[in-house]
Amino acid sequence: MARVLLIEPFYGGSHRAFADGLQAHSRHEIVLLTLPAGEWRQRMRRGAQELAKLSDELPGAFDGIVATDMVDLAVFLTLTRPRFTSTPVMAYFHENQFTYPRLRGTKLNSWFGQINYLSALAADVVAFNSEFHLGDFVGALRALSRQPNNWLTPEAIDEIAARSVVLPVGVELRWLDSHRLDRAPGLPPLILWNHRWEFDKGPEVFARAITTLAEQGAHFRLALAGDPGINPHPALVELRDRLADRVSESGFVADRAAYARLLWESDIVVSTARHEFFGVGMVEALYCGCFPVVAARYNYPALVPKALHAVCLFESEVALVELLRGALADRRERPELRASAERFAWERVIGAWDEALERLAGGPGRGSAGGSDR
Repeated sequence: MARVLLIEPFYGGSHRAFADGLQAHSRHEIVLLTLPAGEWRQRMRRGAQELAKLSDELPGAFDGIVATDMVDLAVFLTLTRPRFTSTPVMAYFHENQFTYPRLRGTKLNSWFGQINYLSALAADVVAFNSEFHLGDFVGALRALSRQPNNWLTPEAIDEIAARSVVLPVGVELRWLDSHRLDRAPGLPPLILWNHRWEFDKGPEVFARAITTLAEQGAHFRLALAGDPGINPHPALVELRDRLADRVSESGFVADRAAYARLLWESDIVVSTARHEFFGVGMVEALYCGCFPVVAARYNYPALVPKALHAVCLFESEVALVELLRGALADRRERPELRASAERFAWERVIGAWDEALERLAGGPGRGSAGGSDR
């Protein structure tokens, strides 16, 4: 059994769920070194400094380190030398700052991109939560390297690609079964939005599609879950007010049991996101039998069974409305959706994780942690 240090400067939301899940399910000893969730830019800028100081309080030696993408890994390793000089390190990417959506008119913040790039370069193994994400990240590096006055080298990009692997996020799913309920017969289908109410989730596209369906006389109910945040997108606020008689849920569902029941009650789950590196919320919804209507890009094609791509994946807003109309008319149960989601249950993925950590702990050796390489 290996003793592994997991470093997470943003211990909240899906990042926290992943850290806790790995610690709970792994056969290895997983020690967490974390900072509470906070303003993400500050966490990326200062987290390595703060975590390096906190690491002084950790007793004993470690066989390996897993640092998430919000860690400035090169800085952390520098500030903690010589303690971790010979400790093999995996950089694990939940997301990356090269292809994360930006507000219109804003440019790539090179600071955060450099953190991701240098962290990948400093690691012995670079792991991504999906095949899409791996290709997306390496592709972004290669594209940027062709721009004038860039700060990457082709050789370094090749090194990163050579030691990159895929290790899916584990998702806690079994707990949802204890809250299972049958969808109420006779009620209009329930369309679920279970994302943040922010620009990167494309809420204005969703709002236009739902408004079109309502104007065409479609019968449905609407659950606007997810965290509105301090500055919710006006499109969802307006949609909630305009279709108030159809809205059964509005805002973040803090109670886990209530959220589970909402998943089981919902018929259709929609995403109009401008990115998706993995999709934990979608996996949970599929497990509970929700029919997905999602973009035909990012990681969504990997989550939806291929046999259902034609009726689940949209390329345009017009297609989105058409697929939603079809989903409202066809409410058959699709057991293959649950089976697709079950692939990512912790019980299914922990074996690959444990093997990867065991290889990592075997000693420094670039690319030695296994997994599914590109």
